[in-house]
Amino acid sequence: MTEAVEKRARISLVTVFSIGLASVLFVFVLLSYFSFTRLLSFESTLTFVSNKSMPKLIQIGQLYSQATSLIESKQLLSRSSSFASKRLAEQQLQENLNSTRKASKDILANEFLDTQLNTIAFELDEFSTLIEERIQTFDSIALVEAQMYELNLQATIIEKHSPSTWILGFSQALVNVSRVLNEDKLQRVRFLFLQLKKQLVELRASAANQQNNDKRQRLTTQLEALLFAEDGLQALKIKALRLAGRTLGRENFVHNLIVDYVAQMEFVTKETEQNITLKVASSVKEMKQQTQLMEYLLAGGVVILIITVILFQQRVLKRIRIFNLIVRNKTQGFEYKTMLDGNDEITDLAAAFKEFTQTIDLQKRELKKLSMADGLTGIANRRALDIRLRHDIELCSRQKSHVSILLMDIDCFKLYNDNYGHIAGDQCLKNVSKIITDSLPRESDFVARYGGEEFVCVLPNTDSQGAIKIATHIIAQMKHNALPHKYSNVADYVTMSIGIASSNPTILLDQETIIKHADNALYQAKENGKNSWLLYS
Repeated sequence: MTEAVEKRARISLVTVFSIGLASVLFVFVLLSYFSFTRLLSFESTLTFVSNKSMPKLIQIGQLYSQATSLIESKQLLSRSSSFASKRLAEQQLQENLNSTRKASKDILANEFLDTQLNTIAFELDEFSTLIEERIQTFDSIALVEAQMYELNLQATIIEKHSPSTWILGFSQALVNVSRVLNEDKLQRVRFLFLQLKKQLVELRASAANQQNNDKRQRLTTQLEALLFAEDGLQALKIKALRLAGRTLGRENFVHNLIVDYVAQMEFVTKETEQNITLKVASSVKEMKQQTQLMEYLLAGGVVILIITVILFQQRVLKRIRIFNLIVRNKTQGFEYKTMLDGNDEITDLAAAFKEFTQTIDLQKRELKKLSMADGLTGIANRRALDIRLRHDIELCSRQKSHVSILLMDIDCFKLYNDNYGHIAGDQCLKNVSKIITDSLPRESDFVARYGGEEFVCVLPNTDSQGAIKIATHIIAQMKHNALPHKYSNVADYVTMSIGIASSNPTILLDQETIIKHADNALYQAKENGKNSWLLYS
């Protein structure tokens, strides 16, 4: 049969295509002339859209985003509780203002928006000054509190061996000071400070009738100075309340300015988008007219091409279709019995393809064995896990049964690697994988290395209670084997945290969801102290 094929006259496809191309060349020369003129117009439209319209629209969108971020920066400044956080907030705010101002000038060149932005910058400076004054006031209050705490320590030392009514009154006065500091209403603060004045008068009278009168009087006087001096706690607290009101009012005013600026920016953005849309629509209309002309030209070319295609159909296209069927069947895993006749490049290609696919099949069988196993631990790898989990979930759906997974992570494994070395870490992973494998009660249970120090068990026909028993058993086996880990902050041996998730006929989960649930449960188990399991609920 082979000898008969070799004796047949060989027809080169190069010759066949050369004749065909010469036949249609005249038609395409004419078509190319008209096409080229239309392509120039099309190129002009694309240049306008890609180089001018779209970049400007993107820049305007970025400008709008920068303007919106001013509100977030203002809120950071408002929440500043220290000079360091205030400086960071001011730095971010200044960067946003500079970026917005520069982008506004480069893109929009709108004087009204520039003026409005300058107003916002001025008001933000005033707001920043109020924030600084508020922080200074709070720091002063904190300093007075520390001094009162020191007075309380001195009073406690005096009364250490003989407590009296004076120390009780002194302590109660400090408690009342704390109440005043927690108040946020001015009238209530004034009332409480008035009560404190009366209480200090009583303290003086109480100190006069006891031993160490001078020390008690001195401490009482110092407390009174801290509370009611010109720069005392009363003045500072009232100043802080007034500053809070002014700061809130200024913040609301600045917020409204920024919101108004963003609204103006949105209006300008929409106006620009509308202009770009109108330009693009005009270009599209012109392109439609050009396309219609091209369709007429192509229709004439197609008529000529059909005549040429018929000449190629039997000798070239039909046989290429057969070869394509052979390739598709092989790539989809089906055996093919179709044979190609002839003695040309296509038959040579088919023979080479057959030899190539035989080689590939042999290599695929070898690679599949290697690709399904983890190179370090010898158990299944991530790819094998995906295949197995998908299969068990589909089986669970058909049989109306349960399937559960355990997502396990070795606790403090980085500390293990850092202190024992990566070679010992690799051996630890091997030991842990063996412990997990030996802990599974059934041959149908499946274990795989999920990545790094994480492992996954797939438990078909197992509900959540069954999965809990297996997880408990694995943790117990880890304790029983007690692989040393003196650097762990959980135990002196290698421990493991486990997240459990289940799919059942009433709540059927897909592959990605069940792993996500198990991962959430694992994360919570880690948060709860590690060396434990947790069922996703």
